[in-house]
Amino acid sequence: MAFVVIVFATFVVMEPVAYLAHRAIMHGIAWALHASHHRPRETTFEANDLFPLGFALPTVVLFWLASAHPGLWPIAIGITLYGAAYSFVHDFYIHQRLGPIPRVAYLEYLKQAHALHHLYNEEPFGMLAPVVPARLRPMMQLDAVKNWNPSPTRS
Repeated sequence: MAFVVIVFATFVVMEPVAYLAHRAIMHGIAWALHASHHRPRETTFEANDLFPLGFALPTVVLFWLASAHPGLWPIAIGITLYGAAYSFVHDFYIHQRLGPIPRVAYLEYLKQAHALHHLYNEEPFGMLAPVVPARLRPMMQLDAVKNWNPSPTRS
């Protein structure tokens, strides 16, 4: 039971970690790579696609360490599950990297919050539980946000 609780707690804690990484790293010191994601995609891959590799590296190390310290397994699994959920929501649902997926109400809300981020290059920086500041909430109703196209690859 404690194993599952730690996996779940780690998953939940990863949202603020992802928020901070997105805001401080991707929109900060590594903007040169992340900027490719805020422009219309011209090719299948973009410089931004290097981030999942970089973010996965510490998790790979954590799995390696867990082989000697089993208490780290639930943390490594929680981080991995969060990464998988983030990738599904962001890359496959919102940005349709493998084509359209049937609409799901909550995922449509996440898509609108992400559209707000892309259109105005500010909050929300979170992904699975984005906090839209009160001053930006009215903008969620704008047609530009509701009908935002994540710019699939052009042929």
